[in-house]
Amino acid sequence: MRKIVTIVCLLVLALGGAGFSTLAQAEETSTHVHKMPPAPESWGEAFKEIWDRDKLTGDWASDLHDHGLDVGLRLSQYYQNVASGGVNENGEYGGTMDYRVTADAKKVFGLWEGLSFNMHARTRFGKDINADAGAFVLPNAGMLSPLPGDYHGTDITGLTASQYLPFFYDRLALITIGQLDVVDTVTMFFPNLAYGQEGFWNINSTITTLPWFGAVRGLSLYGGYAVTINQKYKGPETGFLALGTENESTSWGSLGNAFDEVWLAGFHRLYWDFQDHMGFFMVFGGYSTKGQPSNDPNDIVFVPGQGLNTKEKKPWDIALYLYQDFWKAEGNPDRKATLLIGGTVGPDNPQFAQYHLFANVEVFGLMKSRPHDRMGVGWWKNWLSDDFKKLASPVIDLQNLWGVELYYNIELNKWLHLTPDLQLVENQRERDDFAVIAGGRLVMDF
Repeated sequence: MRKIVTIVCLLVLALGGAGFSTLAQAEETSTHVHKMPPAPESWGEAFKEIWDRDKLTGDWASDLHDHGLDVGLRLSQYYQNVASGGVNENGEYGGTMDYRVTADAKKVFGLWEGLSFNMHARTRFGKDINADAGAFVLPNAGMLSPLPGDYHGTDITGLTASQYLPFFYDRLALITIGQLDVVDTVTMFFPNLAYGQEGFWNINSTITTLPWFGAVRGLSLYGGYAVTINQKYKGPETGFLALGTENESTSWGSLGNAFDEVWLAGFHRLYWDFQDHMGFFMVFGGYSTKGQPSNDPNDIVFVPGQGLNTKEKKPWDIALYLYQDFWKAEGNPDRKATLLIGGTVGPDNPQFAQYHLFANVEVFGLMKSRPHDRMGVGWWKNWLSDDFKKLASPVIDLQNLWGVELYYNIELNKWLHLTPDLQLVENQRERDDFAVIAGGRLVMDF
């Protein structure tokens, strides 16, 4: 209930800002004759006016932006079908409604420069085929939050305060604290991820994720980060993160207990220009103070009266990324082609996945006549740890998993995008057949 009240209050604040703006305009022009826009002469003209808008509901958000409030409302709908293979041949429909509000503290509340407050909430509905494809496949990143599985509800997944500060040379420092939406945080590092709502669907196709599971438990965590922003390249350069390890996406736990165990991480990104095309190399490392049960069967013993006891190990991971723009259209830098390669390594114990490798190519505006279309092809592979395979072998035979994904994002208009998607996946169960997963995504910006 507290979360719903918070969402309502923030939306009322946003709409109230629009009302104040309208009132101010009315006062300024009270001595002038207002000219109303001409009424459309036909239903066709009315439809065209709506079709040509930047947002489905009009430009009210632009007026709010001028007064320090940015409001985003996005409906993402998915249909996916495991056409053959996998765990279960099945099709499902579901989606999310995302509510994002950012308030410039100086413009809205009269506070100091560089401070902002940010809220992200989601309503999730319907079902997905994540379990039908295989437990570790993750074919729909957009349906993982607020919780994986067939979860329905509205929850605040991110509620933070951020402060920009001058740093040195052409850098800025950004400090953010609060309840962090993990997908939003990852998108800050890799904007092409676009919350899993614009590019690849399978999160394995875009970043190295599986070896990190367990070290970071959940998609909404208390914590914060401090990063430097390279203003030339418009991206994070060096930073440090400290997060709690307990998921807060559907219930707000006590801050007093949130940091009994923490996940600590740091990164550095080296930017360059190669023949006027931007690229970077990035190293990212993390360590959790929260122990995980050991995967080594030798560490699991039966104690009479206590049952099974196992040693605990503390997980760590190191990820490397290489990114390069390799084509840009003359006169329109938004039309480009990109290459991203990444890999993660961690210990054989306690992680259940020890290595991950992926590579993808994306093209933005391949055709001059369709400059806002987007397409991509990606490959990924996860190597499960030998200890985890041995531990599971009495029950099920496990194998390394890999997949290929192709998508094409069609801009029907500025506020409506349709994305056909095809994934070919070998999941983690040896007895399952190779999976063919087809789907369609429709995203609407209000």
